[in-house]
Amino acid sequence: MKIRKLYHLPPDKQQDLNYLIRLEWWNLAFRISIVSVLALVLGNSQAMKVAWLEDMLSLIPPIAFLLAVRFRKRPPNETYPYGYQRATIIAFLCTATALSAMGLFLLGDSLLKLVHQEHPSIGAITLFGETIWMGWVMVGVLIYSVIPPVIIGRLQTKAAAKVHEKTVFADGKMSKADWMTGMAAIVGVLGVGAGFWWADAAAAAIIALDVTKDGITNLKEAVGDLLDRRPHFTSREKPEYMEEALEAELRAMPWVAAASVRLREEAPIFSGEAFVTPHSNDDLARHLKEASQHLNNYDWRIYEVVVTAWPNEEHIPSPANATPP
Repeated sequence: MKIRKLYHLPPDKQQDLNYLIRLEWWNLAFRISIVSVLALVLGNSQAMKVAWLEDMLSLIPPIAFLLAVRFRKRPPNETYPYGYQRATIIAFLCTATALSAMGLFLLGDSLLKLVHQEHPSIGAITLFGETIWMGWVMVGVLIYSVIPPVIIGRLQTKAAAKVHEKTVFADGKMSKADWMTGMAAIVGVLGVGAGFWWADAAAAAIIALDVTKDGITNLKEAVGDLLDRRPHFTSREKPEYMEEALEAELRAMPWVAAASVRLREEAPIFSGEAFVTPHSNDDLARHLKEASQHLNNYDWRIYEVVVTAWPNEEHIPSPANATPP
């Protein structure tokens, strides 16, 4: 059985990944502190409860990524000859599924409270001998819950794009948008204080809707990767178009009459096949080996592209016609 070699990032990309891992540890530490502080001031506010649950869910992406990065370092073996690179995609899928499910649950729960016209109550608390409205404490905690994710989120998206880590990139985009969640919760709490009972549940519904949207968007992306969709870069919604670039490289070789390439994503790297129709079979084995080496060195994200000779130019496989005639 042919077993792949263990994939190693280029030194500069390994440094970028190491930085991203350190950033995720900081992200996890800040999020644990946010969840802990929010838990102390939940009260009866639906908006606070939903914001707290959203922050609980936000622990999943960094934990999933950190576990997946360690797991995918395992070398390929007879049971898994392609290696463990897709561990990150599985982590991405788990994160998206959790976000979608919890978002829908929280949305339904918030809408039910609106329908039943439940009136939340926010009491008072004594701090340093002074009695103050609990809502002001909630607002202060919500402001703290927004600042670290917004800052770290911007760092995440930049760092994740350098090493094509979709799990972290998606988490960073959600973190950058966390200020809207915090503002919605603040409006809900202040609305209750102003006598608008519905403001709390309405703010919670808005937050839940945002959670659901993020979950479904990421779920679609993760499923696409698992179904071997053509590669999409982290920060773009359109395909990477790496196939066309590799086909142009092959067609530029004098011995190639026609070429077609199909690729799939395996977490941060791409793998696939290249089919070439040669002008002749002279020295074909050497040509195929050199072509494979050239393609595999074309871009750091390319893990393995197998180059195969295809005798019939008219029926050469392509992404749109990928099965042999």
